[in-house]
Amino acid sequence: MNRMKSLGFSMIELMIAMAIGLVVIGSVLAFTLSSIGTNTEYVQATRLSQELRNSMDFVSRELRRAGYDQNVGSYTAKYSLSNLVTSPFARIFTTNDADGDGTNGDGCVIYAYDRSGGTSGTVDLASGEIRALRMATRNVDGLDVGVLEVAESAAGVTPDCDADGPDYGNYPPSRNTTTGWSALSDPRVLNLTEFNLDTSGYIIQPGSAVSVPLTMREIGIELQGQLRRSEDGTVTRGIRSDVKIRADCLEASANCALAPTGT
Repeated sequence: MNRMKSLGFSMIELMIAMAIGLVVIGSVLAFTLSSIGTNTEYVQATRLSQELRNSMDFVSRELRRAGYDQNVGSYTAKYSLSNLVTSPFARIFTTNDADGDGTNGDGCVIYAYDRSGGTSGTVDLASGEIRALRMATRNVDGLDVGVLEVAESAAGVTPDCDADGPDYGNYPPSRNTTTGWSALSDPRVLNLTEFNLDTSGYIIQPGSAVSVPLTMREIGIELQGQLRRSEDGTVTRGIRSDVKIRADCLEASANCALAPTGT
């Protein structure tokens, strides 16, 4: 009588099967971890892009209003080559070195537009008609963070690019009532690394015996930043937008580049 052969796996076969299983499980785990990391980075990049977009939308809307003068019709009636009557709202000051340290990337722009509640055709400080935007580096929770700040004039207060900023000792940051500066971006979320204003799109026509001086302006706005709480702090994105200033400046270009003044 033949003996029945025992059925089953030998020790070697079991070891081979276990090794193959471990390889498969390791591959699945590696793929899962990679997918989680990729998804996390995608979520962070999306959040960062949204934060930058929100800031860009505000800056763009503000600059599109720059130079608006409710009394502009009266200047057209009075204007002539021998009698240059210009709008006090037309001037726009820009710099890419707000703190004056010789390094660009921390831009500042000062502009004005007529608002309700003021006197038409007059830049009223008390009505907040002179406005400013800038990037500044502030210490928030023990770390230096780039913040986008906004200022508006008040009675006796004219925004200045290098004036003191708001108080970041608590949240939301307290507005500096002496200088008019407030925080615009959230320093707990966004670390702004660059804010540049590109004025190479200006079209300048010098005045002559037969033509008036004219500056037509298009400003390129560049924002770049990082999420403060990203996994490794390296999620960085940049965004750019070009804004056509609707109000042309009918003065010598050197005057058009000055900051507006008011009373």
